[in-house]
Amino acid sequence: MSKYKFAIILLAFPLNLSFAQNLFLQKDPYFSNSNKNPLISNLTEDFSSMYHVGKGFISNTIHLDSKDLMTAGIIVGVTAISTTFDNPIRDAVKKSHSSTLDRITPFGDKIGNSMYATKFCGVVYLGGFILGEDELRKTGLMLTEAMVLNGAVTQGLKIIMGRSRPYANEGNYDIDFLAMRFQEEDYSLPSGHTSAVFTMATVLSERIDNIYASVGLYSLAGLTVFQRIYADAHWFSDTFLGAAIGTVIGLEVVKLNSEYETSRTNLSVVPLVNPNGYGVSITLNF
Repeated sequence: MSKYKFAIILLAFPLNLSFAQNLFLQKDPYFSNSNKNPLISNLTEDFSSMYHVGKGFISNTIHLDSKDLMTAGIIVGVTAISTTFDNPIRDAVKKSHSSTLDRITPFGDKIGNSMYATKFCGVVYLGGFILGEDELRKTGLMLTEAMVLNGAVTQGLKIIMGRSRPYANEGNYDIDFLAMRFQEEDYSLPSGHTSAVFTMATVLSERIDNIYASVGLYSLAGLTVFQRIYADAHWFSDTFLGAAIGTVIGLEVVKLNSEYETSRTNLSVVPLVNPNGYGVSITLNF
């Protein structure tokens, strides 16, 4: 099928008639690809991506298909089963305490900490922006999108579930569902550190697409799982659910971004800057 290009010029700010004609006819020497502000163009693209991903994630969450329901059912079922291992694993990890592990495990806490994770996402995004590396910038954007969505889901579940942390010594079945106490010791399920580190590991693994990188990334995520149990901050089942949530959200964000990239091949929105005014070029290919 032949490809036709249909260009629509929308004037976002007051423009004189001659400038409008120049935009349509493209006779103005200032109207060229070299004068398109990459900062504005990239920011426009990135905000559009964030909107698409957020909207798509909410829509997909509300309208779950049979495959999604099956996945959710498996995760809930395995999480419930894994509670039977909570106390044996907690006891075994307690016995493994040593000065060596005391020095190693804090790293697992740091890489899953939301503050450090947010900084990492920002460094990747800004690094790609400053260096002009689009793929690196997009990876940073995906990490940021995934972390925001993961934070909302994880914190929401923590408040709703109201499960006691191990150090509270209330038992692994002490759950005050919908109690909404907003207390740290009742924020055990799911593990936020684990969901965060698995979210990042999944996005990076999908973007890098290298088996060795994936093994390394998920090994680091495993260290966070061990650290949360080692610090008596979470039950094993907390970390399993956190890992599942992080992985699912990471994969969903990568998928939604891929869909957005595909849609952009048919619709392009580019800000235009001219000494006589400003405008927006919308190009539709079909």
